[in-house]
Amino acid sequence: MSFTDRFNQLAAIISNELGVQTKDITLNIWLREDLKIDGDDVDELFSKITEQFGIDWQGFVFYRYFHEEPHLFSLLFECYYRKRYGTLKTITVSHLLSVIECGVWFEPSQSDIYI
Repeated sequence: MSFTDRFNQLAAIISNELGVQTKDITLNIWLREDLKIDGDDVDELFSKITEQFGIDWQGFVFYRYFHEEPHLFSLLFECYYRKRYGTLKTITVSHLLSVIECGVWFEPSQSDIYI
């Protein structure tokens, strides 16, 4: 499968799950920051990506990248996870494509942007 095919399939999944126009999805879009995805929406998106591409997410730590779904204790959890993992890192569509190509989750490089 070509890079363009993988990108188009990923863009279609993102579009279907988040209601974003595929024409607005680029390699440099940040999932949490630009697409405003957090909590259960991340689980649903990553499940669809796994169904389509068979990704192994072992080693992926949700709380390094996303906020938990808001609930009664979410502020306490947020404080705990920020102390444990520091500031949230970001994931781009480009990084997701690299993960899809490898078939397994790996951390973005140190040169990626942290928020």
